[in-house]
Amino acid sequence: MRLHAVLGLLLVLGVWTSAGAIGPFGVAGDDNTTLKLQLAGQFQTVWESRDGGSGDDRESSLYMQVRRVRPVLVLDLPDYRTSFRLHVNLSPGAAELMDFQFDAVLRRHLQVRVGQYKIPFTRYRIQSFQRLTFVDWSVVTRYFGAERQFGLTVHNDYEKPPRLTYALGVFNGINSRASHAIGLASVYGERVSNASDLSGGGRRAEFHPELVGHVAYCRGGIEVASDSDPKGGGLRYMLASSVAWDLDPNEYEDLALRLAQEFLVKYRGVSFMGVGYVGLATVDGSLRTRMAMAGVLGQSAWRVSRRCEVSVRYAVVDIDDAVADAAVSRAQGIIGGTDNEGVMAQYGDAGMVCAVHEGTLGFNVYVEEHGFKIQNDVGFTRQERRDADRVDYVIRSQIQVAF
Repeated sequence: MRLHAVLGLLLVLGVWTSAGAIGPFGVAGDDNTTLKLQLAGQFQTVWESRDGGSGDDRESSLYMQVRRVRPVLVLDLPDYRTSFRLHVNLSPGAAELMDFQFDAVLRRHLQVRVGQYKIPFTRYRIQSFQRLTFVDWSVVTRYFGAERQFGLTVHNDYEKPPRLTYALGVFNGINSRASHAIGLASVYGERVSNASDLSGGGRRAEFHPELVGHVAYCRGGIEVASDSDPKGGGLRYMLASSVAWDLDPNEYEDLALRLAQEFLVKYRGVSFMGVGYVGLATVDGSLRTRMAMAGVLGQSAWRVSRRCEVSVRYAVVDIDDAVADAAVSRAQGIIGGTDNEGVMAQYGDAGMVCAVHEGTLGFNVYVEEHGFKIQNDVGFTRQERRDADRVDYVIRSQIQVAF
């Protein structure tokens, strides 16, 4: 009954938003200061079929969930060329601090951002979750990021980039949320907790600096906030490179170096985008780093009409054999030295995954663009494993309301 009530509320808000184009709610002062309240909510219906790994042992489930409830408070002081943004997640059972950041414009091409926010690693992850073409992020972000960290960035407005854009930042190296950039930890069987958990259950990790850089070249006035192309037009494209260098990575958890190269092309309602990743790490305490994993994401979308869109996505992550071997050897040593069932269960799968493949087909209906849209997709995830490959299937339908 509670889920039906939430769905009804989202639908009412969606119709209201599309009909009246409300939001964000704001209060303006005499000195041009504005205080805005924004809200985004997502409600999903999901069918999953998971491979248990024992022959024909499969587990299927159908459920509904409130995927995200994200209020955002923005204070803009244009006379002082500064702003403040507070972004939290209030989904049931998942209250988290997402963003807490201050922005200042020092010069036309020199701006500063300080606080907790997504590190500027790949244009794909810089975009908001509200503007995703598919229901959720690809598997590559789980392995390579970018995650949220606390730090400082100098840039020239990389979220709304000019033709040539840059962002250079220094961060504390602490992954604030255990959703993205946890690939190495998953290989070794380590559990990463949410440092931003508002319930107080997050861990206290030690500071270790991480340097992040992002550069991009945009041509033709391309809009990069989303890879969807609702307005159409002639050929437009973007090329970008990103790097994240952890100066003192946590062993078995953090990649020492992440590199990414990406492109986005739009032409008459059709878009193509791709990202290639490389992650390096130390193995068995060595002072040298080696490639730990590599990944590729490619997707395309076509606006059949102003409101309807079809899309396709494919991604693959490949784990280096030496890293997987090291994870298995370490896990066997841990398991052999304990009779704790929880510890044995935690490390029992370490190093078993050799590669992950993901394929997705999507169909979206934009009632009011990203303010009110209905997203539907069907996909599979295949794990290449040391024991036996596993294939999971999922069908998702999601209603998003944002203002």
